[in-house]
Amino acid sequence: MKKIILITVSLLVMSAFVFGQEKQKFDEKKFEKAMEKVDRAMEKLETDLEKIPESSDVKVIKIEKGSGNTPKMGVYLSDLDFQDAYEMHYPYCYGALITGVNDDGPAKKAGLIEGDIVMKFDGVKVKYEDHLVKLIHSKSIGDVVKVVAFRDENIIEAELELFSPKRESEEAIVTKDGKVKTKLSVGGGGGSWIPVWYAPKDEFEDINTLLDSVGFNLLDEKGIFTNGFGGKGNVGKGWFLGGMGTWYSIDKKRGYTTTNNMNVTRRMNYSFGYGGVTLDKRLAISKKLITSLGFMLGWGGHELEVSQTDGSYNWNEIKDNLEASDNNTIKISRDYIMFQPKVMMMYRILDWLGIRAEAGYLLSHSFTSGWNANSCGDTFEVNNSPDTSFDGYTISIGPWFGF
Repeated sequence: MKKIILITVSLLVMSAFVFGQEKQKFDEKKFEKAMEKVDRAMEKLETDLEKIPESSDVKVIKIEKGSGNTPKMGVYLSDLDFQDAYEMHYPYCYGALITGVNDDGPAKKAGLIEGDIVMKFDGVKVKYEDHLVKLIHSKSIGDVVKVVAFRDENIIEAELELFSPKRESEEAIVTKDGKVKTKLSVGGGGGSWIPVWYAPKDEFEDINTLLDSVGFNLLDEKGIFTNGFGGKGNVGKGWFLGGMGTWYSIDKKRGYTTTNNMNVTRRMNYSFGYGGVTLDKRLAISKKLITSLGFMLGWGGHELEVSQTDGSYNWNEIKDNLEASDNNTIKISRDYIMFQPKVMMMYRILDWLGIRAEAGYLLSHSFTSGWNANSCGDTFEVNNSPDTSFDGYTISIGPWFGF
């Protein structure tokens, strides 16, 4: 203790010397010499502090490196001024005022409310707001501490367990043995445009047979690029509920000569699509990489329309046109219930943007054995039509807005 006093006196003397120089005309050399003396005094102070024995009156506290997660009480604090103390009939000159309490926080669960004055924290008298904050930060997440507070001229006691608020991408978890580990976030949800490469199992063979018979080019049986949209949200415990849909269409025209030697314009429009409700279970691999396993349950279908016209319509010739099929159209379709198991990987680039890759397999079931023809709002069975499926692989890679 004597060394501390001697060092303090030395510093005061050196300070007096420096300030004395200011009264004289500024001399750069004298100023540099003064600063050298101050530096030597500071070095001596550091050396003497290191020599202080543990049995000295000065208590040396070693601060160990923490987990990086800051414990919280779940309160808003303010210094206690004279007016607050007077209005609340608080007879002491120490303490920190609680000006707000977080929902589901430790203080709220322990029964502390706005307006309470924290007098002691874990047996230590609270001097002011910053003092209480330092006391809280000196603890670890999961520590149970006793808090003494003043409320309505009464002194109350409460026990609370310190916690760490959830971060944007992770949260702190305290195990039973008091260790802190990190739980990675699986995100909150989002949505995006969904491009899909669809590789059919065999249904394009049936459709191509019909297209070939009416004179149009065939579909690529290796696969077709489709477009769609989808989104999902976190419903708890890593489960995500959402929806999606995707579709494809092609429209072609060509000149054609009918069997009765009439020149007509023949048109073909083919489309298919599927969509439904999605359910996924996500697993976080890292802060930026997640994977999920889930499925889509919904509906889908094929639709093919072939029409032709010679561009000439006459009220008196409508009957003849129908019989000659110069101006005619036919629309056939097939509907399914769809089920699609799939696996997904997503990499987070920004807080609001990621890259998503998904692979799945479509399974279909139809309640009819063949295609149906649609005319004037009525549906008719198409005799001898094939039992075309809607099965195949799907691959999707694209942006995802959200996480």
